[in-house]
Amino acid sequence: MPSCPRMPAYAPKVGEVVRDLAHRNATGAPTEGVYMDTLNGLAYLRPEPGGCEWTTGPEYVQRLERPRYLVVQHPSRPRANDTVA
Repeated sequence: MPSCPRMPAYAPKVGEVVRDLAHRNATGAPTEGVYMDTLNGLAYLRPEPGGCEWTTGPEYVQRLERPRYLVVQHPSRPRANDTVA
């Protein structure tokens, strides 16, 4: 049985606002966030107005129909559970 080729995950640019298909907002729509980095197989996003990052699988990251970008001076380093701020 032939296998179907997989589409590669979308690779956004740092500062690009993307849609996270794995997380939903209060209305049930996919959450939008600013792409910060990919580390250890997880994409790190944060809210547009700022705030705590969340992780999602790169396969759930989708570009917007009309791309938007935010200036990110220093891509944030994803937080590790074993560090104390």
